[in-house]
Amino acid sequence: MGRRWTGVILVQLFSGALRFNELRERIPRITDAMLSQRLKELELAGVVERVVTVARPIEVRYTLTGIGSRLGPVLDAVKAWSVDWAAHQAGELG
Repeated sequence: MGRRWTGVILVQLFSGALRFNELRERIPRITDAMLSQRLKELELAGVVERVVTVARPIEVRYTLTGIGSRLGPVLDAVKAWSVDWAAHQAGELG
């Protein structure tokens, strides 16, 4: 869970279910291989669910599971801290 890109992926999925390419567009510096690997790890951890829609063409979306969605307050706190830290680094906070 604490690996690089994991938090970024989770933050993106809080907006709702996303396809692989939608995640890639939202996280431009991640490689396809790394995104795929992290999604598989999150799926195995039970935090992310891979939902396949049987249609033409087949559509695969990634969404947070119930336990995954409970990470929201934690990620919000980390995001708030990072904003404060960046302001501190810029000399805007004491």
